[in-house]
Amino acid sequence: MGKGGTVLGIIGILLGAGGLGFAFIIWNTQNTLKSQLIGIAPQDVWYLYNDDTFDVDLPLTYMPIPNISLSIDLTTQTSIYLLFTCTALITGNLGRSDVMIYYYIDETIISYPIARVGGNAGNHSSYIHSVSLQHYIEGWSVGSHNISMFARSTVNTNSLQYCRLMVQSFLD
Repeated sequence: MGKGGTVLGIIGILLGAGGLGFAFIIWNTQNTLKSQLIGIAPQDVWYLYNDDTFDVDLPLTYMPIPNISLSIDLTTQTSIYLLFTCTALITGNLGRSDVMIYYYIDETIISYPIARVGGNAGNHSSYIHSVSLQHYIEGWSVGSHNISMFARSTVNTNSLQYCRLMVQSFLD
């Protein structure tokens, strides 16, 4: 074997040793990560889905969205993540045509955050919007809590469909 073959052989040995070292580091990291994941407590998740059409037909009135209401019991103080999604059908109006969606938590309408869809529609066309409303609350107390959704419309021709509510708890 010539001088070039010897150099290639040494390079091959170094690359092989480096590969083994890299494999050891990855293997050790995975075992450490696995031991850390074992200590994480599972989180509670609550979920509702309703595909019925809900007409928001009382202008400027807070209306509960049917079949989207959860009652949850917390045994420890936790933080809560809320996610509501739906499809809104906004019917055109010569003025403003909006739907606003709110969380209703423990008999209180939460005014922020809200989801608002619609706008000035100078004709009588209909527009379909995908709506998403998220909220994160830290330090919820132990006990029972009720979470539902309210909607309010500026006109009597708007509607919601395919409503989903998901709640997830996180240990503090």
